[in-house]
Amino acid sequence: MSVPSFSDLGQSARNVFSTGYHYGKSLIKLVAKKTGDNFDVNTDLALDCDAKKLSGTAGAVYKTQDYGSFLQKWTMDGTLVVGYILRNGTPISDVGLRSEISYNPGTDDKAIKIGANCSKENFSALCSISSDMNSNVNILGSIVTAIKGLLIGYQAGYSSETNKMTKNDLGMAFNFYDVDFHLRCNTIPHEFGLSLLYKVNEDWETAVNGLVSKNGGIQDSTVGAAAKYNIDERSTFRCKFNTDLQLGMSLQQKLDDTVTVSLSCNVDCANVTRGGHKVGFALEIEG
Repeated sequence: MSVPSFSDLGQSARNVFSTGYHYGKSLIKLVAKKTGDNFDVNTDLALDCDAKKLSGTAGAVYKTQDYGSFLQKWTMDGTLVVGYILRNGTPISDVGLRSEISYNPGTDDKAIKIGANCSKENFSALCSISSDMNSNVNILGSIVTAIKGLLIGYQAGYSSETNKMTKNDLGMAFNFYDVDFHLRCNTIPHEFGLSLLYKVNEDWETAVNGLVSKNGGIQDSTVGAAAKYNIDERSTFRCKFNTDLQLGMSLQQKLDDTVTVSLSCNVDCANVTRGGHKVGFALEIEG
């Protein structure tokens, strides 16, 4: 089993907090995916009924057997992205390459991004360089290594526009029986976090996430708890609550093997009578 990337450390606990929740003040979401041997199509759209604004992306990936994959993506703000992905066939085994070029005719914004990743049994690494076609260059790199079941990773980023680091993060993840731990320090040493995932059984997962941040002389902290319960093979209930008194709930129902609907809401328990609560409906189609 290969080592995950830095962004995937603690992903199992984050999924309990984020997956299945699609809400705004009044939000309708449509996700459609079609996967084939040579062609993948995906659409992710969100309609804000209050602002009457549609946002999201639509894209396609054409996969070849010997020459990598070609991708095209279009966003609702008018940005067109074309790219190329090569996972096999590079001079170094287990190394993948990715390049993207984006252009928005309305704003004349242009950008280019190139990157490489390597994943092996005991470590994974990623590096990318992006530019807005002017003098601004952003560099991002990360590495994760496995030491006897312990995953230790570091991520760094730099922007030539501000001449400052944009990322300076340290993470560590490990498993102890049925509990997954993820410790992290973001923007060292200004933000510390700890998340735990406990798998009660095949149908029930619980997670806890805590975060402490320092900004100047001000310290802020938040703690949240979440649970995911599979009612049956087609129905899943989720709920979460944090110290900011935000209560989120979601009910997901599979209509068949390819269609899933979700109804979710967020209640501001500190101001129940003032309104401002959020609700959302999502339709996911995957084939």
